[in-house]
Amino acid sequence: MIVLGLSGLPHAQEHLRRTHPDLSPLDERIVQGLDSAAALVVDGRLVAAASEERFTGEKGTGRLPEQAIAWCLREARVTPDDVDLIAHGFDYDRHRRTFEITGAPFDEVYSSATVIDGLTGLGWTRVAERFRSVRHHEAHAESALVPSGFDRALCIVSDGMGETESLSVFRAVDGTLERLHTTPIASSLGILYSIATRFLGFQFNNDEYKVMGLAPYGDPERFRPVFEKLARVDADRGTVSIDWPTNGLADAEQGYPHARAFLAEASFTPRTPDGGIHRDEADFAAALQDRLTTLLVELTSVWLERTGERNLCLAGGTFLNCKSNQSIAALPGVDAMFVQPASGDDGTALGAAWHVARGEGGGLAPVTGAFDPYLGPRYDPDEVRAALEARPDLRWTHVGETAEYFAAAAADIAADRIVAWFSGRMEFGPRALGNRSILARPDGDRIKERINGAVKFREAFRPFAPAVLDEDVDRLFVTRGFEPDRYMLCTAQVRPEARTVVEGIVHADDSARIQTVRDDLAPGFTRLLREVKARTGAGVVVNTSFNVKGQPLIMDPGTALDTFAGIALDRLYIEGYVVEGTATGVA
Repeated sequence: MIVLGLSGLPHAQEHLRRTHPDLSPLDERIVQGLDSAAALVVDGRLVAAASEERFTGEKGTGRLPEQAIAWCLREARVTPDDVDLIAHGFDYDRHRRTFEITGAPFDEVYSSATVIDGLTGLGWTRVAERFRSVRHHEAHAESALVPSGFDRALCIVSDGMGETESLSVFRAVDGTLERLHTTPIASSLGILYSIATRFLGFQFNNDEYKVMGLAPYGDPERFRPVFEKLARVDADRGTVSIDWPTNGLADAEQGYPHARAFLAEASFTPRTPDGGIHRDEADFAAALQDRLTTLLVELTSVWLERTGERNLCLAGGTFLNCKSNQSIAALPGVDAMFVQPASGDDGTALGAAWHVARGEGGGLAPVTGAFDPYLGPRYDPDEVRAALEARPDLRWTHVGETAEYFAAAAADIAADRIVAWFSGRMEFGPRALGNRSILARPDGDRIKERINGAVKFREAFRPFAPAVLDEDVDRLFVTRGFEPDRYMLCTAQVRPEARTVVEGIVHADDSARIQTVRDDLAPGFTRLLREVKARTGAGVVVNTSFNVKGQPLIMDPGTALDTFAGIALDRLYIEGYVVEGTATGVA
């Protein structure tokens, strides 16, 4: 049985732009169905997954993921006719009447026909009879439950919105999801955080991570009353309530002006972001982050107590907030925890495929180890050589993935050089986990300033994450060791005695968003970190995504070379090739 999973609503952003020609760039993502992706499950086993943005270069695109689909099929060596079922991570059709009453563009944007017609237009046949719509939050829940390997768990989904809900609570027993609670869109934690992001002058539904990065520089006390009055958990009902003023959520496409006016009246008038750290904005971000964390911890505690479950699965864009995840992981009622690395809507392609495969496809393959996020394209040395030979401006040598190759990369890092590392299959999800990464020594000279300024071209307050050998985690960081640590989904406090070793990745609150590295998932990256440890005494590096501001994570060798040539990297290590600055190519 072959099941293709899809995410995205192909015409949503196009409709928004056409109907709002004066749309601010900050509001271009106030729309459902972004982050389109494709995933392929063959005989119950996930074999491939990729986001469309990596192929097109349009960050977060929601267009029909035709290139991602084509790649998944090529990877599995199957054709469109071989696909038994097509699973989509939205089920708006059941709410057609509700949306039509509100005047929403149902047929053009929300109907499953938009995806069915898109595939048909690509030459697919019998699409409607193979097509299955999966409720959005069920797709999110499955995306975390299936790879967790838990026989039973409490599953919580929180995002901007599903079809009509913003938060869902499930109990999972032996692979069956029982929906226990939903919270309506009007009380969406995801929308609250995104409106506050837009209030601070950042892009809605894209720059929330910037606000999370800014928060540790502020004092939450100053604006704490604003958010305590606005949002709370009702422990008796087990729900979140957000008390926006009347019509506070109106005119969404204009950046929720009424909600932003309410926040301004209650707090301050923000300035246009200039990359710096300013007291008002930092204090506001701190209060927002503190309130989100408090609400999620309170809500999770309520449902852990009600259900008696000890295993926790989390998904939805809200749970890409690694600071909140750290506090949830610290709850004494949690014995084990899994967060889907692709917790945004791209992950619903996985969840929808698994949901349909489980229900109609004869079941899923047993979970035998940690979830492998390296699900995207890989490139062999001949493909890399062809890309290099097309760039006579770059100087390169071929070493092969030998001991010399790993030693050279480690020596560069130990010598305080900044390198790019391109190896194996591309990561699925927003985090670079060592296969498409920029790496550096965490105690390097002004390392944060150098990477933010000359390499990534991004705000100075943005933190970096460490990738650290599993064997070195406990001496550097304080963590419970749950699975999110493997995927940069949870921050950990830096041990005071280790601060000088990892100075460049310590954030303002003494935390770091760690990635623990082990042989089972990343043998090549583990090997590199061991070489680094042999030279520096610690198996830890700065690990940030190989891209620049506004660019999706790099997928292919050509894009890697183009990007390398335009930024201040010392070397690029790519599938056994070492690329240096401009010169004449040599074999």
